[in-house]
Amino acid sequence: MPANQGWELGAVRTVFISDVHLGHNHAQVLALSRFLEEVRPESLYLVGDIIDGWELCRRARWSPACTRVLSQLSDLAAAGTRIYYTPGNHDSFLRDRSGLKFVTDRFDFIEFSDEFVFEAADGRRLLVTHGDLFDIFETSMQWISIALGFFYNKCLSANRWLSMALGRKGKSPYQLCATGKRIVKRFVRFLSRFEGSLIDHARKNGCDGVICGHLHTPKIIERDDMLYCNTGDWVEHCTALVEAGDGTLSLVQYYGTAELTVHPPRKTKHPSPAKPTRTTPIRNGVLSAETAEENEWRSNGSRVPVST
Repeated sequence: MPANQGWELGAVRTVFISDVHLGHNHAQVLALSRFLEEVRPESLYLVGDIIDGWELCRRARWSPACTRVLSQLSDLAAAGTRIYYTPGNHDSFLRDRSGLKFVTDRFDFIEFSDEFVFEAADGRRLLVTHGDLFDIFETSMQWISIALGFFYNKCLSANRWLSMALGRKGKSPYQLCATGKRIVKRFVRFLSRFEGSLIDHARKNGCDGVICGHLHTPKIIERDDMLYCNTGDWVEHCTALVEAGDGTLSLVQYYGTAELTVHPPRKTKHPSPAKPTRTTPIRNGVLSAETAEENEWRSNGSRVPVST
């Protein structure tokens, strides 16, 4: 584990990770594996692009480290961690019934859904989804995204070579690419109205905010009284979103190269004791009947009931 490790985990209730890209030549799988060794959350959310189906279709790069990560997920589940998976654009084959069955038959300890509604310890309800369906390039012009991905892979290779030549130890070997990608993703956010669209979608589902990935841009912000959290990625940034027992949300980073972001829990006059995590799946844009009832409670100004 690197000397400048950026996270201070403490007690973790929930962990959210996305954009691992297992099978991609530049995925930082060893960093993720070390992270998974350090956490024992009640719930773990895999927020899309965990497996890079695009790269595996072009050229298989599945390594023993990738297999180890899957084994670690199995070990976490055996120890009591509930694991949820919502697919993204690079693992969209999991949105297909046949592709999903192939995986669920082998990983029956993971619950798959298009989206989830997660209830934090402080009572906030947050919609969990990858976010690619709110990106105009993925929904209408995916060929541009694929072409840019090919160019981006070349940039990652050049950045890694440069980092090795400069002897940059203890820092992400793809830091320069992360800077360039932030510029591109700002353009995507502008054209797609990405954050605003996701927040609107979460509000329509009776939620207080959204947790997503896709942009490889770790962030926690409040916008229009709604919370927007992006988990980042495990290629350039190596970040995860974690929830403490009181509902505090924090971005933690494997490399200590950026200031971490912390969002405090919702303030209440009479804090309630910590509750077990609760998750409601949304499939094909439809909430369960139980969740619809909860939304009616919210519209009447009542606290959402929580089962224990």
